[in-house]
Amino acid sequence: MPFSTLRPLLRPRNLFSSGYKILLGCCLVVTVTDHFVDIIPVMGESMSPSLSPFSKIAGKHDHVLLSRYNPTKDLKRGDIVTFWKPHKPEEISIKRVIALEGDEVWPRDRERGTQGGYGGYGERANYKGGRRIKIPHGHVWVEGDYWRGSYDSNDLGPISKGLIDGKAIGILKWGRIEDIPHKTEKGGTKVIPGISQLPKEWAEG
Repeated sequence: MPFSTLRPLLRPRNLFSSGYKILLGCCLVVTVTDHFVDIIPVMGESMSPSLSPFSKIAGKHDHVLLSRYNPTKDLKRGDIVTFWKPHKPEEISIKRVIALEGDEVWPRDRERGTQGGYGGYGERANYKGGRRIKIPHGHVWVEGDYWRGSYDSNDLGPISKGLIDGKAIGILKWGRIEDIPHKTEKGGTKVIPGISQLPKEWAEG
């Protein structure tokens, strides 16, 4: 391209205008992805076969469309959410909501020997014997669909809803948005629906 053609673009006024438009566009993109919608890859195998079933074998990852606008509103059992990891606050995880505040859960059995478990506050417990956990106000119980390869509420306990930053509303495949699959594996954590009650300490305050 001749310099004479570029000369008008290099004038201070035009450079300022172009820079302003680029900056405005970047701010718009950040605002949209932080507060409204975003697209993220699902890494790892913890949500297979619903999401990224070939992640470990072939390195192929599904991409999900997230709603970041008030993601905890009308939250239901079975919804897939992203949240900041309590033990690694710089990382985000994606899991399925199994139980809501006020519900009671009987987690599935897990073998001993792995550090960091919720059951013994430092040791992954063996839940044989019917260990019951009631989900406190403002929390949810989350699990990966592939429970053998998932680090979730069975290890961390109930997750604060304040850590949730997105809710999956679709999967991007071949240029179109598909519905999120339901969990197909039978069995697993037993859930008894309950009613959330505001702690007395909060009510008195």
